[in-house]
Amino acid sequence: MYEDILLAADGSEDSQAATEHALTLASGTGATVHAVSVVETRTAYDNAIVDPDEVRENLRTDAREALEAVERAAEEAGIDCETTIEEGPPPERILEAIARTGADVVVLGATGRSAFKRLVLGSTTERLLSEAPVPVVVVSD
Repeated sequence: MYEDILLAADGSEDSQAATEHALTLASGTGATVHAVSVVETRTAYDNAIVDPDEVRENLRTDAREALEAVERAAEEAGIDCETTIEEGPPPERILEAIARTGADVVVLGATGRSAFKRLVLGSTTERLLSEAPVPVVVVSD
């Protein structure tokens, strides 16, 4: 059924549930999981007192940790997994990843880790549901 599954991962509880779902899909089909974590280049802190570069570096660290968790889970399940960190607007980067990986389906969590990520992920989910050329599975914990 599926050969390539794109997993959008951010480390949130819903993202962890999406990881489990993607790995379950892959185990039944022998598909490869392509996990992508997108670091938003514009943050809610760009105009705040907080250093936006420090915020972005923290987001990159979160992305690396989220993908490392996906890699560990995939390895334990014996599933092929490739990971990528992208920077930019999440909807665009995920749509590009669909094309780049040849994904048959996209799996992502319903909400992100923070209030800002929940807002961004909500709009990301909405955009993917309307623009993705493949089925989109939205998973909630």
